[in-house]
Amino acid sequence: MEQLHTPLQITLTVAMVACLVLALWRGGPSSRLAAGGMVLGSVLSALVQDRAHLEAAQWIIMGVDAAYLALLLGLAWRSPAAWLIWAAAFQLAQTITHVSFALNPEVLGRAYVIGSYVLFAALLCALFAGLWPGLGRHDPDAGAR
Repeated sequence: MEQLHTPLQITLTVAMVACLVLALWRGGPSSRLAAGGMVLGSVLSALVQDRAHLEAAQWIIMGVDAAYLALLLGLAWRSPAAWLIWAAAFQLAQTITHVSFALNPEVLGRAYVIGSYVLFAALLCALFAGLWPGLGRHDPDAGAR
């Protein structure tokens, strides 16, 4: 698994684990699936990353992110919760970032990495918003145990 090298990576990983714990403790089925999918996708991405060719498109990671996008879209389709729509939108942007990097890796090398961190942080914010008391009140799953 990829090592955590920077304070940003460590912070995002801790926030992701906190989101999963909070979703399992207080969230409804949609929150649990969204948080669990995020953690599973992050672990899978670290395991399948092509470390020999970091400058090349990471096709398998793009597939993992596309699968997570499909999960979020499915959840958003079933539930009127605004946080799910935002989470799916951020994940769509992440998937498009993969495609953009695959089309032209020279132009987007640094932007790809920075964009990935920003979009992951935005996705975390959307998931936390769904778990925050009051903000998730439009989610019929919220508060279910």
